[in-house]
Amino acid sequence: MKIRIFLILACIHFFKLTSVLAQEGSCGTYVTTEQMTLENTINIPAVKSYESLPQLDLELMVTVYVVKDETGTPGITNAAVVSALDRVNNAFSLIKVKFHICAFNYIDNYQFNIINGARNERDLLIQHYSTNTINLYFASGLIDKFGSEVNGYALMPSELKDAIFLRKDMVSSNEIIHQFGHFFNLYHTHETAFGNEVVKNVNCDKTGDRCCDTPADPVIAGFVDNNCEYTGAFKDNNNQFYIPSTQNFMSFGKDACRCTFTNDQYMRIIYTINNLKKNLW
Repeated sequence: MKIRIFLILACIHFFKLTSVLAQEGSCGTYVTTEQMTLENTINIPAVKSYESLPQLDLELMVTVYVVKDETGTPGITNAAVVSALDRVNNAFSLIKVKFHICAFNYIDNYQFNIINGARNERDLLIQHYSTNTINLYFASGLIDKFGSEVNGYALMPSELKDAIFLRKDMVSSNEIIHQFGHFFNLYHTHETAFGNEVVKNVNCDKTGDRCCDTPADPVIAGFVDNNCEYTGAFKDNNNQFYIPSTQNFMSFGKDACRCTFTNDQYMRIIYTINNLKKNLW
């Protein structure tokens, strides 16, 4: 009887977390083997303060693609996209990087209105893609390469294409900043592809998101209250309680709470622009 009750409670927790992830997480950007190989070649210096961050003074071009639905309706306005890019510009302003929309394009083929990373993404990039710009796609639905519905995803530097994908109903959220972060080589604050980061920060440069000024994160989706306070009680491999940030753009915190990048994250972005994305400028 106790086992049955435990299983029922576990199932309830699983379905609750799944529902929360659809709202607060649901990102389709993953660390590939190629990305891990690339990461091992990167050496990024640290800075002590925002004031010490290099100023790039760059304007990068963005080509927008909006996929129409089966009725020929875009389902999103130019003004909404411009507003979304304004928020991205604000997030990148500390390093003087600005994004400028150079073209709005509408895709009439509604078969692309659900972009599937394992099926039609390749055809989309062949038919609708502008070199040397950031290609920003808006569709009604996104499915990642594992078959899960997601809010957005980006192609990381190892994939050699400059593309970000966002669901239309996410245009007013901070998901677009999250995906621009991935595009410029930032990982989730709870990333485990490189190993589990521990709370004491002893392995922070080689594990987790490889940023030492982002606290270790157990995946906070579903454990952030309306005051942006972390409500979980998870421990790391050393039995230390996690004290994660709920405000980082690369976390799975509530959208309204996510509002910041750290120094190390900005330095990763700067390195990526200067060394891995030179084609954009």
